[in-house]
Amino acid sequence: MNSWYSIRFARWIWSLVWNRRTAWIMVCLVSLITLYYQWENWRSARELAVVRQRMVERLGTDDPLTLMLPKVADEDNYFANPVFEAWLRVTQPERGQMKYTPPSNALLPPGFIQPEILDSADGEIERLDLDAWMKKRGGQGSEPAATVLARELGDGNGLLPKLAEGLNKPLSVIKPGPREALEAAGDNPWNAVIPNFHGLNDFQRQLGLHLRSAALAGDTAKTASTALIMLRISEGTARGGMIGCLVPLALHEISFDALHEALSHPAWTPESLGRLQVRLGQFDDLQQYQSAHGQEILGMFFQLAYWRSHRAEMAALFTSRSTQPWVWDRLVENFFNGGMVQGPVGWHDANVAFYADCMLEQLGPAGSEAWLTAGPRCEAVLMRSRAANSWPNPRRLLGAIAIPNVGNISETAAKNLFRRRCLIIACALEKHRLKNGGFPTSLEAVKEDLKLYTITDPARTGMPLEYRLEPAGYLLWSAGPDAKDDGGATDKDWLWRMQWAP
Repeated sequence: MNSWYSIRFARWIWSLVWNRRTAWIMVCLVSLITLYYQWENWRSARELAVVRQRMVERLGTDDPLTLMLPKVADEDNYFANPVFEAWLRVTQPERGQMKYTPPSNALLPPGFIQPEILDSADGEIERLDLDAWMKKRGGQGSEPAATVLARELGDGNGLLPKLAEGLNKPLSVIKPGPREALEAAGDNPWNAVIPNFHGLNDFQRQLGLHLRSAALAGDTAKTASTALIMLRISEGTARGGMIGCLVPLALHEISFDALHEALSHPAWTPESLGRLQVRLGQFDDLQQYQSAHGQEILGMFFQLAYWRSHRAEMAALFTSRSTQPWVWDRLVENFFNGGMVQGPVGWHDANVAFYADCMLEQLGPAGSEAWLTAGPRCEAVLMRSRAANSWPNPRRLLGAIAIPNVGNISETAAKNLFRRRCLIIACALEKHRLKNGGFPTSLEAVKEDLKLYTITDPARTGMPLEYRLEPAGYLLWSAGPDAKDDGGATDKDWLWRMQWAP
């Protein structure tokens, strides 16, 4: 009897709920949802097509593999060095995460007291404070501080000769590279992992200390090889994307500081200066930034688009287990996450289009002077992405989250390029000094030595860097961010001063 009454009650409820009006409402609701999905898919596909065309016009391709570093055979790769390979460790086997982990203070003897570097004004040489270092060690003694420092540093625990192996190889690419990482991840860009280098800035500073010390001591062989090692390591980390741009910028800055001091000491030969010039001239910091920015756009474009046809992987990423503390916040987050997984494909296309459009605006037009106007462009894009991220808009939120704050990276790259070109010129001027006993009154005297290199002002296309002979050396300068030559004025132009220490 209980079962019979339960069946009748269920039938009554069904007849109450399900009638022609309810059926009509459901049909209309399903039709509206279907129309909305089609509308979202149609308009988002149009947005994506427009942005894709813009991306092809600016970058020349929409294929992330086109700008990606090629595979490099070990016989051509400086990073195919037993020292680096011994430092490569697998840190997360389930994801294939790897990391280069050199020993702490790998190039310094145990208990070594590191000398400080004296601060300097913009453009001046930052020099080792050897007097303070000798006092920390307990007294001056009879030997010159430079001799003591060189002896204590030695050959970097035997590593410097090993790191000098392969300096003649044409390429320097950290292993494994982007293509190998993508293949290892089964072409899933979200699982492709490129190894990083633990403590790389500190390792580069140790190399810089060896370079400065060798130059102070007049050790020509060690000076030349250590300078090239620093440049090859810096170049090897330029693997594309924003991280692959920031790391070499920082490493080259450390290298250029050390080279600035090293070139002020008589530790060079015309041959070593020529090799240094060639190495410096084979890398363009501003072009590398623009290429890295382009790779960031293409890579994230590919990654976001990957979810379009891999909803299951997206569902795993957008877990329903919320970390929001309030019930309403959890409901909103779970609703949004579920919508991104089950919603229209067009939402994914719209996010990809929004991301790529903003990033292309940050990158700006082609040309070596685009960095001069990068600041306002980047600020406008950040305001746009913040507005899109202010509420859970499924057409914008993912794209807005993916947009990095590139800040003044392009200006930093331009200033690094200025310093690089100053070092190229400094090599030519030092060769002139070795031959003629002094620096020339104008760069005209070394134009033949510089004809193979681009040494123009990054702020003014086609215009040379300015040069002025001074009593203790010379001054090179760029017009700087305002592209206006102020005659080498401090805080207005970019300065690079050489005060030679005989």
